Amino acid sequence: MTDDSGAEKGDEHSAYIGGVDSDAVVDDAQLKLTPQQHEQLKDQLHGSSQFDEIKHADTRYLVVGRGGEEGPGARRLLVCEQLDDRRGAAGFRLEDFGFTAQNIDLWAPAFDLLAAMASHIVGVLEDFDGGHVWELGYLYHQQRHVRDSLWLLKRLCESNAEMRRQYDNGMAASHLAALEESARDRVINWRDEADLREAVEKIP
Repeated sequence: MTDDSGAEKGDEHSAYIGGVDSDAVVDDAQLKLTPQQHEQLKDQLHGSSQFDEIKHADTRYLVVGRGGEEGPGARRLLVCEQLDDRRGAAGFRLEDFGFTAQNIDLWAPAFDLLAAMASHIVGVLEDFDGGHVWELGYLYHQQRHVRDSLWLLKRLCESNAEMRRQYDNGMAASHLAALEESARDRVINWRDEADLREAVEKIP
């Protein structure tokens, strides 16, 4: 028997959302939710007009990286919109679903769920200053399905000194090195916005 949302009755707290069952997330033990948190997560995701579009898209791109409306955040949004413009595709970011500092306990399960739904996870990297460092660390530790779906768009700087200044964060640098090793030929370098647009086109 199902309820109005299509979920099987009796398993609403053991299953995740959007057709992703709890055994499909990368670390269910760390992401246990109270019934109230599960309901809040479900309401917040289903409350977004994007969620149905993502569920029904042929190709789903979760785009991670710096937030904000200017600079790196604006370029990440450009990548998301460029991918979203493809036929039968949906590009999305965690913040598109309205998660704020008041919802911090839901960030990890929301990110995990959206990563499990994604056919491609696209990291837009310009530096290691921001919340995306946590996302990189999460992807580094939880690589169950990330190895085949991760693409990294990494900005190159004009000098080695500038590269060190932007990326020389010990733990984050080791995470990126591990992710780059996993992604291999799915790491695409870019220098300016024109390069970035071309780099996006290399992602299937």
